[in-house]
Amino acid sequence: MNKKIKAVFLGAAIGAIGVSQAHAQSSLTLYGILDVFGGYQSAKVGGKNTSLYVLGNNGELTSRWGLLGKEDLGGGHAATFDLESGFDPGTGQQQNAYRFFDRQAWIGISAGYGEVRFGRQNTPMFAYSAKLDAFGAATYGSGYNNFASWAARFDNDISYISPKIANTQLEVHYSVGGRPETLAGNAVYQAAAQTNQGPLYLALAYLNAANATSSNRVQEFMAGGNYDYGRGKIYVGYFRANEVISATTGNALSNPAGKYDPAVGPVGNVPGDYHSTYSLSADFRVNPFLSIGAGYAFVKDSSSLGNDARQYGVIVNYDVSKRTRLYGVASRLNNYNTARYKMAGASITTGSFLTPDGGQSETAVQVGIRHLF
Repeated sequence: MNKKIKAVFLGAAIGAIGVSQAHAQSSLTLYGILDVFGGYQSAKVGGKNTSLYVLGNNGELTSRWGLLGKEDLGGGHAATFDLESGFDPGTGQQQNAYRFFDRQAWIGISAGYGEVRFGRQNTPMFAYSAKLDAFGAATYGSGYNNFASWAARFDNDISYISPKIANTQLEVHYSVGGRPETLAGNAVYQAAAQTNQGPLYLALAYLNAANATSSNRVQEFMAGGNYDYGRGKIYVGYFRANEVISATTGNALSNPAGKYDPAVGPVGNVPGDYHSTYSLSADFRVNPFLSIGAGYAFVKDSSSLGNDARQYGVIVNYDVSKRTRLYGVASRLNNYNTARYKMAGASITTGSFLTPDGGQSETAVQVGIRHLF
């Protein structure tokens, strides 16, 4: 073999090693969740005492599958993306028939200065909420989830997520409204921060969403945290919004895009009127596999409707393995005046819950299994 041929083989070998190293620093992860439960609810609906027995989906976590990717670009930079699709394991159907990747679909660039993302993304409020509640802001038992109305995600979102400095992380979002001749119409602005300081976790988040003409806005504020006392955690959650939803269970930040549309549902917006949700809960680890928790939440309607509500709940979690959990929940919700709050879950589909008549109470029990992969 002459020197020229040897050089060619040597170059190819070096190139192959380089490709191997690049692949080693890049990744593509398939992940997902399956969550199925048996549920019972009882409430007065249409003037009649009604009971519902159901095999439902998405009680503690939303069933989904996703592809999370990262490619090393060199110099400390990486291309990142996440594609995530929700589904109902009870039927095998997509959770939302109008779009395939209904939960997340974004691409970004990360570096030492943080990460910039573009596309459909989760909101900070959605991401933080599970850390402010012993029920993970889900299941029938979470009054924090049932009363508050934070938006889960937005289309056409541009975000910046800072690196962690002193265990503190900041993020800002701008969801493009897509209205002609305006950058504000249907736009959504978000700012948030979270920090871990020893056993203490704290979070703050703010959202401002304009309607199509930018003549009215929904404003939301979330705050809370948890304290790890060694055998469990104590959780505090607060949420306030200036959309009056207490006579219904609607949300002016409507799906699928999450934009502010006052025409969706009987939702009002009057200066000085707010609904505020307060939540206190705690859990206790009996052993490494078994934990129990309890919580109380109430929502205060400052409008003339006075449609307040409160809820008590208990939860038991048993981890069969690192990926598989059994859970059980029991709860009681009391509506006042014409309030019609209901017990839902992570993203329970229609038919898996009851909506009580105005001012009527509701009782529920839920037993489920979830698996992470």
